[in-house]
Amino acid sequence: MSLQRMDTLLKAARKQHIALGAFECWDSLNVEGIARAAAATHSPVIFQATAMEFGSIGGAEALACIVNYYIKRFDIDAALHLDHGASIEEVEECVKAGYSSVMLDASIHPFEENVRLSKMAADIAHAHNASCEAELGHVGGGDGGVGTESVLTVPGEAAEFVRRTGVDCLAVAIGTVHGEYKGKPELKLDRLAEIAATVEEPLVLHGGSGTPIDLLQAAIKLGIAKINICTDINKAFLAGIEEARATKTPSLAGYFYRPAVASLQKKTEELIRQFRCEK
Repeated sequence: MSLQRMDTLLKAARKQHIALGAFECWDSLNVEGIARAAAATHSPVIFQATAMEFGSIGGAEALACIVNYYIKRFDIDAALHLDHGASIEEVEECVKAGYSSVMLDASIHPFEENVRLSKMAADIAHAHNASCEAELGHVGGGDGGVGTESVLTVPGEAAEFVRRTGVDCLAVAIGTVHGEYKGKPELKLDRLAEIAATVEEPLVLHGGSGTPIDLLQAAIKLGIAKINICTDINKAFLAGIEEARATKTPSLAGYFYRPAVASLQKKTEELIRQFRCEK
């Protein structure tokens, strides 16, 4: 298989009233675990990374090479997506490296500036036959001193935003947060229903980790077609490393990290099935 445009996969998911998992990538081991999970569940999957994450591997092109290897090895349907792009330069870097989707996150800016920047990103993506995601409202949270406050998406602005920018997928802020929840998760499902009634394009939910599955599945039924996951699979990966410390020698790295890959794969499979609303 070869990479597919993300919006193609997500349009099919929304029609089926399911969502695809978009899983954060930070090295070849976790890419392998995600690919194995996709193959085991016979499900399309989205590999994604911020510049900080693919920078730890060697750059956007390095991640593209790793992902392309594993989608061919396991014969899976997949997209490769720039998550939370911080500049037009990052968007250009990723489409030139062969990413099939990009996001320029201009959600911290006022509406008109978000429109201007998101349209620029969409035009660049479409010129390279890639899809483009943008965010309206702002999903806050995060750790490491980079946390921001959430600003909920205004339903009445959503259709105009998509029309004027030409983006293919819209990330909405309805109560999730990036990173760890500090309180009880509460999603504004009525707000999501209003947005979904006016926007035909696939809707995206950032901050899926730690969100109760009943809330996620309710959001999927209302039109969410992509759910971003980072913290949940990273916790699974670290749990596998702890298991290895108890049972394996770090002198044999090729064996030492296998429990981490297996743990991440298991968690990813679980999430994929939950996003398909399987019992």
